[in-house]
Amino acid sequence: MPPWHAGRKRNVRDSLLILNYDRLASRMAVRKLRAERVCCRIVPWDIDAEALRREAPSGLLLCAAADTPDLEITPQVLGYPGPVLALGAAAAALNAALGGQNSPYSPMTGLSDVSYSECPLLNGLLSGQRLLRGLSPMRLPEGAQVVATIGAERTAVGFSLGDARRFGMQVELEAHDPDSTRLLTNFALNICGCTPWWDEEAFVRGATDDIRQATGEGNAVCLMTGGLYSNVTALLAARALGDRLTCVAVDTGLLQDDEEDDFFAFFTERTGITLIREDHRERFLQALKGVRDPMDKRRTVESMLTLIRRDVQRSVPLLNAVVRGQSYLERVSRVEESAGVRAGVLCVEPLRDLFTAEVRQIGRYLGMPEDILSGQAIPATGLAMNIDGEVTPERVRLLRTADSIFRRLLKENGQARKLSGFFSTLEPAPGGYAVALHALTASETGLSRAARIPYDLLESAVEQIQAACPAIVRVAYELTTNNSL
Repeated sequence: MPPWHAGRKRNVRDSLLILNYDRLASRMAVRKLRAERVCCRIVPWDIDAEALRREAPSGLLLCAAADTPDLEITPQVLGYPGPVLALGAAAAALNAALGGQNSPYSPMTGLSDVSYSECPLLNGLLSGQRLLRGLSPMRLPEGAQVVATIGAERTAVGFSLGDARRFGMQVELEAHDPDSTRLLTNFALNICGCTPWWDEEAFVRGATDDIRQATGEGNAVCLMTGGLYSNVTALLAARALGDRLTCVAVDTGLLQDDEEDDFFAFFTERTGITLIREDHRERFLQALKGVRDPMDKRRTVESMLTLIRRDVQRSVPLLNAVVRGQSYLERVSRVEESAGVRAGVLCVEPLRDLFTAEVRQIGRYLGMPEDILSGQAIPATGLAMNIDGEVTPERVRLLRTADSIFRRLLKENGQARKLSGFFSTLEPAPGGYAVALHALTASETGLSRAARIPYDLLESAVEQIQAACPAIVRVAYELTTNNSL
């Protein structure tokens, strides 16, 4: 059974669907639109016709990079009755699907002079230099108008098929660019007729309504494994259901050092709901014995959680729903989304379309203290994925201690709130173990880069880690660009 979400039983009016041809382009579009309070979410580019009908969005945004030619436009997109805007290489693909012709793709470098014509999509945009990484010159279908050109040859890079409300722009979105934002808001507000209603209050209202609707007159259970997503999900479920919610905090032995205790105390005080805490540390460590491959670790932890989820469900009377704290990145990489949810029970994932910064905004709206909000959005696999090789009690202890020292120093020095993520990794080294410290900042594109942490802080982290853990013989700060967050 697929996860329950708002679009299953009620249409979310004034919303856009973003068809994901390129991960970074799609994430940038979502961030820009949500910053303007436009409701939108990312779906696969080949979303099936029934799902598209069920969602009933106000418009479709096809997001691709410019350097990915030969994309496919599906029949359900072509037949969609509402407005469609294709960006990047998707523009040329839409042109061809509508009956136009494209010249062969050519890579480009540097800036190009782009001129805009009068068109509702381009209201307020200024002609000028734009970044183009590739181009497929377009010969447009009958009835289409050229709305954007480059160079003295006036090569078409944008078109409008007004009666059909089909638009294409090979110009890519750019970070921190007002024209990119204006292009998106023109499409959403002026062409699709959306209204800027999406904010924390609207999200919480919709999420709690969904949880109540899925639960009906029965009860729900929320399995908590530590971390930001799990914590915010539990607060949403408690607001929706009160004492009809059973919250089970699972100690896998893979969590960060005592960080979950602060939230559990806050949760009980704020909601009045008593947490059931279950110690499964030995069970998880035994299951991970001899497991070295990261994907095998993930599968092992998820299998264990599935078994625990089934056990918990058997203990809750009149159970109608399981509420899970799943992130957007976990959702797009997961194959079996509702493992361990028994037949007849709905799986509700209220945060499944949000990014980490947005989840923190929701947590802040719900009253979570800043020191808890600064915690990391760790997956259920916890520290296991940050250990190179087999997960052993000694390696977990060493990594947990080193990571705790690094996180504490970042918080004490005011660095934590500036970062999109921070964590530590452990690997075997001659004579003991090596730890790598990671601190990341994220741009509007979703790309993460190593943060510029003060040297004194790093020096203090090295000294304290090696004093607390003599088995750690080397500590390094990771400078490699990381695009996974």
